[in-house]
Amino acid sequence: MSILLMIGCQHTDETKEDNRIIEDFSEVVEEKDYIEVKEDTKKEITVTVGAIGDVLLHKRLYQHAEVDNGRYDFIPMLQGVEDLLQSPDFLMANIESIPGGVDIGLSTYPTFNSPQEIVTDLQSLGVDMVIGANNHTLDKGIKAIDSAIYLYDDVKMPYVGMYRDTEDRNNARIVTVEDVSLGVLAYTYGTNGIPIPQGHEDVVALIDPIRIVDDVQKLRDQVDIVIVHMHWGSEYERKPNQTQRDLAQILSAAGVDIIFGHHPHVLQPIERLKDNDQETIVFFSLGNFYSGQNFDYTDIGGVATVEVTKVIEGDKSSVSLHSPQIEPTLVLHKKNGFFVVPMSEADSPSISGATLEDIVEHTQVE
Repeated sequence: MSILLMIGCQHTDETKEDNRIIEDFSEVVEEKDYIEVKEDTKKEITVTVGAIGDVLLHKRLYQHAEVDNGRYDFIPMLQGVEDLLQSPDFLMANIESIPGGVDIGLSTYPTFNSPQEIVTDLQSLGVDMVIGANNHTLDKGIKAIDSAIYLYDDVKMPYVGMYRDTEDRNNARIVTVEDVSLGVLAYTYGTNGIPIPQGHEDVVALIDPIRIVDDVQKLRDQVDIVIVHMHWGSEYERKPNQTQRDLAQILSAAGVDIIFGHHPHVLQPIERLKDNDQETIVFFSLGNFYSGQNFDYTDIGGVATVEVTKVIEGDKSSVSLHSPQIEPTLVLHKKNGFFVVPMSEADSPSISGATLEDIVEHTQVE
């Protein structure tokens, strides 16, 4: 873009100058000199992308949230972390127990079906997209999936990893935040042995490296950042296994920028993978954000964030990732329910006895 600066010529006859200004403006314009100045078009934008781990509603959680017959309110249990949830510019959550709703019949471990209010309550607190690819997606069959997707559409909650049909799956999930475009994909290792019904092959996205690479490559040129959620790993293991590491390398080579992992139910470290010009931030596991599990470390989760900076100069742009971290959270079991709080503000210890300092050290970038 150019700016035209008008430089005027000096006149000694004030009356004539006045007349010229009023009566002969065109001549004054002709005597002007024009200087073209290039405007600095460099623009820098930084946004925060975030994710939380498993939202897995055991009966002991939702029974405390019931406010009357068939209606639930999870806000009192979650409002302690509202500031953390509001902090990212774009926040995703792994909804592990299918929110099929009360009409289907609520259920707990091993086949879950949860109140739908968990979705709208998380949305009101700051969640912008839900992840639906996990081993419990098919717990209550296609009926529960359809019910959950109907809810997502009704409340305008974007979802990924679980789909209505093939057409829905082929619809790329692209979100633009402050001129930074994000493409999101999600996959699971399996569905607890429940077969995907015939005719519904795309209802949940399974981990298939060839398919994932193809999906990433189709998305790569459309967005600034590619994000992939992977439901993978070994339950209750605090370190990633070799399969996770191998898959992370495949995704990085395909052009994935950020990987958020789920399923182990405990926090695992963050790693930065570099290969020539490609850099990938890997959160191997985000742990449990809201769950009734009571094994060591399963009460600890967190809000994972990455800063994304986009620099625009003319018709060119570049993107960089920095400051990956996890702000630890803790699920506290009290007489009147299970409450999520920042670990730094917890008034009682974690089940394992791990301190905030222990968890921060455990999740530091390697």
